[in-house]
Amino acid sequence: MDEKTKRDFMNDILARVGMGGIGQVVLEQNNTFNVGKEQPIQMPPHLTKEWTMRLYQFLVEKEFIDKQTPADDFLYLMGVTSIAPVKLKPINWLKTIQQLRLVLERSFQTPIHRGSLRKAEIERRAPYCFLNKGKKMEELSKPKEELSAEIDEIEIFFRQNPT
Repeated sequence: MDEKTKRDFMNDILARVGMGGIGQVVLEQNNTFNVGKEQPIQMPPHLTKEWTMRLYQFLVEKEFIDKQTPADDFLYLMGVTSIAPVKLKPINWLKTIQQLRLVLERSFQTPIHRGSLRKAEIERRAPYCFLNKGKKMEELSKPKEELSAEIDEIEIFFRQNPT
């Protein structure tokens, strides 16, 4: 069984079983499983793989994120998959941090609205998952009004593709 098949197999099992109570499971190159091994920080698990792939394609096409960003890295950092890619790199955000905030808030709008996720948790995790134009991001900007064509494109995408 090749590495991709193993990774897909484990992601499928973990998606069905869930992570609650069993700890973090990591498939290593030597085909052993380690429980409790620390994983890189990622966004909270909420999004579906299909929806997140549409978001990924939109962000790459509109040049919000670097075209070199592997889909596996994006899926892991957005909380969709539970096994980190071997050479995981943060997502390189190319536009304004306010636009990133909007994408994250819209992506996690349902759990935020229900109260099962706080915006502060997204703000805490974002610097671990994203770079700001190739540089380490200190923090996610505070909410403020921004009028731009890019903001309009983001709003249109989320209206057409609800989470």
